[in-house]
Amino acid sequence: MNSRLVKRNFWIDRIEQSWEQRSVLWLSGVRRVGKTFLCRSLADTEYFDCELPRVRRALEDPEGFLREMRGKRIVLDEIHRLNNPSQLLKIAADYYPETRVLATGSSTLGASAKFSDTLTGRKAELWLTPMIEADLGDFESPNLDHRLFFGGLPPLFMEKGFPEHYYQEWMEAFWARDIQELFRLERRASFLKFMELILIQSGSIFEASRFGIGREACVGKGGSSVG
Repeated sequence: MNSRLVKRNFWIDRIEQSWEQRSVLWLSGVRRVGKTFLCRSLADTEYFDCELPRVRRALEDPEGFLREMRGKRIVLDEIHRLNNPSQLLKIAADYYPETRVLATGSSTLGASAKFSDTLTGRKAELWLTPMIEADLGDFESPNLDHRLFFGGLPPLFMEKGFPEHYYQEWMEAFWARDIQELFRLERRASFLKFMELILIQSGSIFEASRFGIGREACVGKGGSSVG
């Protein structure tokens, strides 16, 4: 079964319920957890990929765009690619409440300087987790041991052999597209080693003092760190 053809019905229902509470919904989660496909699984919804230059140009006039989308259900995927994403969402919540907006971003983007306005009281938030028990039925693979061994990212879960190279690609993408956008870290190898050590201790108590040397090695000249 192709993971791109599987609808995660539990999460689709959660989105619909969240839209009943607020017109603007912020969907977040780690990279490759399935946010984009989940958004594309929604019925009667127009999808906009903010990584595309033509989409960003269309959103340079947020009022004009929202006026055209009045009353519709829209997805703004990777909304952090816009120059001022919080402004667009604030306008949508205050002046176009009849329009349902779903904005997505990775788990770290809430810390971005672009989101100076937290939109408190204007948006609902939903954290898309790696696959849960309810998802296993949708994927027609209720084997919990397989889920624990392969992890909960849908593309990895559907692999027949252990996809070690995929985990490395995921870590590279996390470094390049999330960490580098938020922190001034210069030592990539040290950071990746630090992450490996944390993953090895998954399920155990995290003792920050044991990672003091690794943390300092990840500090760039600007003084930022991963901790």
